[in-house]
Amino acid sequence: MDEDNLLDSHPDLIDPEWRKHAQTDAWLGSKKDRKQFRKQQRRAARGPRRRWWVFAVFVAILAVTTAGIVLAGRRPVVQDAVAGPAESATVNPTSVARVAPVDLAHAYARTPADAWKKGVDGVTAPAPAAVGSFTAAEVGDAYAQVKRAITAARLDPGVLDRHDTGPFLDLFAKDARGSIEKELAAKPDFSAYVTELAAGYHLLDQGPRTFGSMTAKPGEKAGELTIEVKYVVAYAFDSEHPSTLSGPWEIVSFVRSDESYVVRQGRTFAAGSRGLWPGPSQGSFYESVGCAAFKEGYLAPGYANPDLPGLPGQDQEVPGAYDPSLPLPDVHGCPD
Repeated sequence: MDEDNLLDSHPDLIDPEWRKHAQTDAWLGSKKDRKQFRKQQRRAARGPRRRWWVFAVFVAILAVTTAGIVLAGRRPVVQDAVAGPAESATVNPTSVARVAPVDLAHAYARTPADAWKKGVDGVTAPAPAAVGSFTAAEVGDAYAQVKRAITAARLDPGVLDRHDTGPFLDLFAKDARGSIEKELAAKPDFSAYVTELAAGYHLLDQGPRTFGSMTAKPGEKAGELTIEVKYVVAYAFDSEHPSTLSGPWEIVSFVRSDESYVVRQGRTFAAGSRGLWPGPSQGSFYESVGCAAFKEGYLAPGYANPDLPGLPGQDQEVPGAYDPSLPLPDVHGCPD
């Protein structure tokens, strides 16, 4: 608000009685009668003059205060040195720096995953609500089951490093485990269910990060609830020679998954069929992966690739590799 507006809105200035006296004073202050008028009104004017002086001081202080507020509003915000750098306004960037220093202490910097949450917390679900015959509480429990499955499949060090899929299998209905176990024994088919690291490669202590969401809808049969989940997992790999890498795309790998799960309950199903079942799913390894390991179903960092043209991170951006709200990319960046 400028000073003119402040003066126009002052209570004294908009008072009709005050304005009438002000106009009279101005008229009496003409050059012809000013001297005589001042002599006659000197004593009577002392009080009003004092009030005018106080009012003038008030206006001056108000003007200075207003100017200070305006100037303060125009100053750039200085980030607290203790709190660290301000968080980027871009929550979900869709690109990875091609040429940038690699800092193992901040491996996800300059990648979409820098704004993601650690572990499964980046995969969110809406507030549980009743769906079909499933109550809100049962839908909430189904969301929790799917989160446990994602954690066991993509984030658990037992699966990633030791390739121990036992805890993952135990999450499913008894009658579903046989077919899943066969898929886990096949190469590279097992990667549709779990993520296993290639031999000789290890993740940094910063851990994987995730970004995605899930929704619930009625299943195809009575007593079934389908949970659809679309998410991306980012893995930051360790490196013995980070200074030789061209950018973070060589140590951060992204695995995109569009999956569905089915929860069965009720007397319609046999006891062994009640519980969690895997549904149709599809996925993509991208930006950046070791191509030799990829063809075997394992995950390795981009720096595992030989220095040849056409490998991940050198030619094109695929936003769907980082943003699960976009269509699943049909490329993986590795030569056939």
